[in-house]
Amino acid sequence: MNLFKYELLFKIQIGDKMEIMVAYYSWKGHTQKVAEELANELEAHLEKIEALKESGMASKAMKAYLGLKSDIKPIKTDISNVDFLIVATPVWSGHATPYMNKYLSQLTGCSGKCFSVLTEMGQSGGDKTIAQIRKTLENKGMTFVSSAMTIEEEVDSGNYKDTISKLADSIKEYIKSCE
Repeated sequence: MNLFKYELLFKIQIGDKMEIMVAYYSWKGHTQKVAEELANELEAHLEKIEALKESGMASKAMKAYLGLKSDIKPIKTDISNVDFLIVATPVWSGHATPYMNKYLSQLTGCSGKCFSVLTEMGQSGGDKTIAQIRKTLENKGMTFVSSAMTIEEEVDSGNYKDTISKLADSIKEYIKSCE
């Protein structure tokens, strides 16, 4: 049994609430909308990643494409007291945003934790972004559980809730399997 499952089983046995955190960056509000929906379904804590200074979209897209980082406002990056992390990001130029890249680079207390990824995109690039984030977090000793992708027009029309429910269910099922 890995350390995460042991710690989770201990929390379940003594009745402690599991700490689930959704960390997200949202530029136009689409990712915020889906992150809030997921956090609500999982009774999770939300952490909003905010740019220290916004730049033009062309600059942000180029930084995302090149895998660069942009400064963010102070945020919780020590997740040693978090049991499960979910990261939610828009997809820019087929990659995570430079703000998400910065957040991921600052994360500590990751070893033995589990995570899921949620991407929100115009049309494509979600799979590549999930793979990028997955590699980054697995290199920090975390275990990938699940992922989901939403499309901007689905979020605008309200047709994303089934996707979020399926992601929440996969996370709940994983947690339940640890009992």
